[in-house]
Amino acid sequence: MKIAVRHVLVLVVLYLSTQGAMADSVVEERAMKAAYLYNFALFAEWPSLPDVNFRLCVLGITQLDDELAHLQGKRVQNGLPIDIRRVLSGDSLMGCQVLYIDEQNRRALGSLLGQLAATPVLTITDATGFADQGVMIEMRRQGQRIVFDVNLFAARQAHLGFSSRLLKLASFVADRS
Repeated sequence: MKIAVRHVLVLVVLYLSTQGAMADSVVEERAMKAAYLYNFALFAEWPSLPDVNFRLCVLGITQLDDELAHLQGKRVQNGLPIDIRRVLSGDSLMGCQVLYIDEQNRRALGSLLGQLAATPVLTITDATGFADQGVMIEMRRQGQRIVFDVNLFAARQAHLGFSSRLLKLASFVADRS
């Protein structure tokens, strides 16, 4: 899969910007996490994509909601516009390409992962320890930076892949259960 050079540059600039001194502002951290979500959608690989919209589903109300709203309509895979959809625990996740789960929704994790077993939905969180439980990408703060871990085993079980460029930027890549 060829990735546009400008998208690679966006990811590299995003990564490098986290290497320097990032302000302690919670708003900046939230904006950075939303930018990471966007880039994860750019650099993940699905077996097939919809014809109309790329659906980024968000479980419940999160601290990133204001920043995620800025992603509405931005273009990702195959030029598809992002459609942000709020879901609740127990809702159907059919049509979601990405599911973002935050710390406040930790209790719903087990049932969600069971519901998504072997389904090509990229699961992303910023809650500690979720990658060990089967979430595919876990963002976390490390000092003044935002870093991310990848559970490649979980992604492969769901028939998803990641650009090698994304994997090189990951803080940790787990390739076994």
